[in-house]
Amino acid sequence: MTTGTGPGQWRVDFDAEVVFSNGGSLRTEGFRLDIPGDDIDDAELGELLVRHLGLLMVGSTSIGRKELIREPHKGSRNTEAADSGPGRRTVDLTGPGTRLDRPAGAPPGLEGMVDLPVALVRLSGAARPVADRLALAAFEPAGHAVVIDTGGADGPCLTPDAVALLAERGAALVATDGGHRHGPVAEALAAAGLPLLTGLTGLAELPAAGARLHAVPYPAADGEGVRVYGVTR
Repeated sequence: MTTGTGPGQWRVDFDAEVVFSNGGSLRTEGFRLDIPGDDIDDAELGELLVRHLGLLMVGSTSIGRKELIREPHKGSRNTEAADSGPGRRTVDLTGPGTRLDRPAGAPPGLEGMVDLPVALVRLSGAARPVADRLALAAFEPAGHAVVIDTGGADGPCLTPDAVALLAERGAALVATDGGHRHGPVAEALAAAGLPLLTGLTGLAELPAAGARLHAVPYPAADGEGVRVYGVTR
């Protein structure tokens, strides 16, 4: 079965059972993984699941229900093809509503704003397009631009406990396609010294891993404008 109308990448939603050679088993229901092409057979999918979870002592895998979904990759581990796409390109992420909020005392100019590795958090398919601490637990945000792709949701993209995690782990800045710039979460980001970019566009064009973000501030009539773009490898 096939569903979705995304921009050219595919994921698979499936049920599976993994049997271990030293006893025991693992079952999944509705598990989703990125896949390198537009289809995958059961044997390949079983191997992909084992690689993604880093499982050892696997005796066999079996796949039950399987549904192909056309949507952007979320960054499943160890699932990329050897040649997963075109080479270096630039993606313009600036929209008419793009804004930069820098906390008081933040370094001026380009320091801490350009050539940042991206930790891309895609929330499509989530019941709520808000990343909490657990949703960020698998990411390594130190020195990264943490980009939250909400699908254009109006509310805050993070919970307060997620902000605390990003501050603890040394994130460089937070960016999102949402437009929410005020309230407790924005205040928590400012208190943690984390710049906030809102109103980004084109996040579906970024790969799940390997992009770098550049946010270039410039003087504007209403304060500080910003031009944001991503560079993919």
